[in-house]
Amino acid sequence: MSLAEICENAKMAREYALLGNYDTSLVYYQGVVQQIQKHIQQIKDDAVMKQEWHQVRQSIVKEYDQVKEINQTLSNFKKDTVHFWWASAITRGGTYKGP
Repeated sequence: MSLAEICENAKMAREYALLGNYDTSLVYYQGVVQQIQKHIQQIKDDAVMKQEWHQVRQSIVKEYDQVKEINQTLSNFKKDTVHFWWASAITRGGTYKGP
């Protein structure tokens, strides 16, 4: 694991989120957090550097949580839409044919 890999994976997580591919983005974010944690554990004698990497990790976790929240909101919209269509079909006396 190199610092370049951490940067590249963070970039990929952000790009997938911007493209709306939230599930893939979350996987990348999880990987970045794990990579950063391993990197922090390898830092032995530099307290300042260790603290800076903890701050980077906190920032990435914050981004991860935001993407996770967006993904959950989108999922809730999809559930509400299916429920709405189902309820509409039943009240009209028809059968549910799906979206």
